[in-house]
Amino acid sequence: MDLGLRDAGVLVTGGSSGIGRATAVGFAREGARVAITYNSRQDAAEEVAGEIKAAGGEAFVVPMDLREPESVEEAVGAVVAAWGGLDVLVGNAVNWGSGSFHDRPTRIEDAKAEQWVPVMRANLEGNFHLVQQAAPALRQSNQGRLVLLSTDLAERGMAGSWAYGAAKAGLHGMVASLQHDLGRDGVLVNIVMPGITLENGEHRVIPKPALAEIAQQFTARRLPEAADVAAAIVFLCSPRTTATQGEIIRVNGGSPIPA
Repeated sequence: MDLGLRDAGVLVTGGSSGIGRATAVGFAREGARVAITYNSRQDAAEEVAGEIKAAGGEAFVVPMDLREPESVEEAVGAVVAAWGGLDVLVGNAVNWGSGSFHDRPTRIEDAKAEQWVPVMRANLEGNFHLVQQAAPALRQSNQGRLVLLSTDLAERGMAGSWAYGAAKAGLHGMVASLQHDLGRDGVLVNIVMPGITLENGEHRVIPKPALAEIAQQFTARRLPEAADVAAAIVFLCSPRTTATQGEIIRVNGGSPIPA
């Protein structure tokens, strides 16, 4: 199906791996011009740029640190200049905070400010600055689309994930208001909420032997791949979607099956 995205100007933040990478290539397959941001892995971003070109799109790579408003402003400005405008923004970049997954405290009494403040500022305030910088160009597009990536931790939670879950839940509230603002100028604004997401059948934290057992706990009986999440994002951002506004689209394998 032709989704009507040929020559659309797209920006996918955090496009050097995972869902961002799959999304960037998905847009490229539709003939879009795709810019991706990276924070530290320029080599990986350049590799994705090659995949974008091979898939039939134009590529543009720009550094961006979600924690720094000036960096966000410079990145968006560079992309708008390169594409002569902006039709689609996918806010996928994420900051996991310091420390490893297994070293994080799981009791609120043990949490430290440095485990809360940077994560909130990057993932919530960072995306606020991102949308603020991109909004003028999206308003001028005749097919403006904005998708922010959340997480099912915002709903199901997990011990030790207060900051990350709260920051992502904050995006839900932001989008609820953005639909009234940007919607006046024809921009569709939505959330895509992944859950446990695989890349080539593997997960960055969960051991592979456990994944099949976990998958059986969801009604789809499988865990989504990054490409599954990307497919939902690309469709939401296409002219084929004309009235989906202010929604949370869950791509998480369905609801857990009661024990």
